[in-house]
Amino acid sequence: MSVLSLGPAAAPPKTPGAASRFVCPIDRAALHPVPEGAAPGLACTQCGTVFPVVQGVPVLLNEANSVFRIDSYRQAAGYEGASGYGGSADRSRGLRRAYRAFARKLLEAAVPGPPFDPLPTILAARPEAALLVIGAGERAWPGRVTYTDVAMARKVACICDAHDLPFPDGSFDAVCAEAVLEHVCDPQRCVAEIHRVLRPGGFVWAVTPFLQPVHMGAHDFTRFTFLGHRRLFRWFDESASGMVGGPVQAGIHLFRHTLLALTDRPRLQAGLRLAGLLLTWPLRFLDRFLVRTEASLNAGCAFYFLGRKRESPIPDREIIGLFRGR
Repeated sequence: MSVLSLGPAAAPPKTPGAASRFVCPIDRAALHPVPEGAAPGLACTQCGTVFPVVQGVPVLLNEANSVFRIDSYRQAAGYEGASGYGGSADRSRGLRRAYRAFARKLLEAAVPGPPFDPLPTILAARPEAALLVIGAGERAWPGRVTYTDVAMARKVACICDAHDLPFPDGSFDAVCAEAVLEHVCDPQRCVAEIHRVLRPGGFVWAVTPFLQPVHMGAHDFTRFTFLGHRRLFRWFDESASGMVGGPVQAGIHLFRHTLLALTDRPRLQAGLRLAGLLLTWPLRFLDRFLVRTEASLNAGCAFYFLGRKRESPIPDREIIGLFRGR
């Protein structure tokens, strides 16, 4: 597919072919480039709203349903498109930068053991799958991928809010949302949007926390039990589900934040944060033995779900029967 021309003043969108699939996030009507000579942007053919193109990335937000504002992106650079969301680029230097890098490695250390990988299941059913990634993150997905986020990143095809995805119905074979749904105001609306943009029998892949303290500040809203996560995806038949981090990982998060609760002074918190990371780092190996039991689901750190689109929701009486745990 060809890339939609935005005129000589605008750079092309960063994902080839993605722009030709964009629709207005307000009414889902077609978009067209603004006339030459104007600031680069895409205009809705129905409501007339003009969405700017910033650094080659269309900013496609329905401001009526979003906590983000289009104006905050117009002069943005790097990963700072939405002020307050996801922090800003680390501009520290010297020992402080080295400390932050070391602390980040400890914090993001993977739980030992092979994680569940949804790609073999998706690609076995849809070898040429078109994937939509909500919340671009750091993971590089193979194949025909459209990355979206609410903040600027190198890979994003557009800035958009998961409450109003700027894509036509049935655009994708799979939608991936890792560590996203806890940061949205209305998870059910976002899942409905995921369902809408999937083709019949398309896949959803989601990882969402249960027992984790607040992260990302004011942009952290919701947690889900295992069964609550399953009900969130009641418009999908389950292909696989389970834990990402078990009770020990949940306990590690809570212990670290208990230390931070001792003070509000940033320098003391930095020392307590490092102490907590060093003390708990070896404990994460214990989850390899605990996640084998169904009882561990009652205290999981986060849950994953892989499902296929269905045309009617699973009744709540049946959802109750899907409980796993002791």
